[in-house]
Amino acid sequence: MNRSSRLCLILIALMPALCGATVLAPGEYDGAALYAANCSGCHGDDGRGDEVQAMSLAVTPQDLRFIASRANGTFPRWFIEQIVDGRQLRLAHGPDGMPVWGTIFTRQEGLNPAAQDRVEGMIDALVDHIEAMQVDLE
Repeated sequence: MNRSSRLCLILIALMPALCGATVLAPGEYDGAALYAANCSGCHGDDGRGDEVQAMSLAVTPQDLRFIASRANGTFPRWFIEQIVDGRQLRLAHGPDGMPVWGTIFTRQEGLNPAAQDRVEGMIDALVDHIEAMQVDLE
């Protein structure tokens, strides 16, 4: 991984701490705001994976709009939750450079049970937003 790619990943990893999560009410998070602060830098505002920052990465980010289409029309929520969370190792976690948002949000929120509930809420809100981005392959 080249120096600019590493710098990009560091900046992406720091975005939650710099921007903060958008909380609507206790336990209710704005998935669009979380996506904009944490994901759009590589995946683009609309999920295409063609953001300018993405061009400096060793692996091209996935186009998030066609996850359901690639999975025979059904959004594989459990699988996407595991990829976004990243704390549970999987063979198909995604590109090596993708930030592990579960760990980043845990550092931001803390380790106690209430903090972990907030982390889960943030992951759920992000996955809800990604699911809402889905379009048919045509």
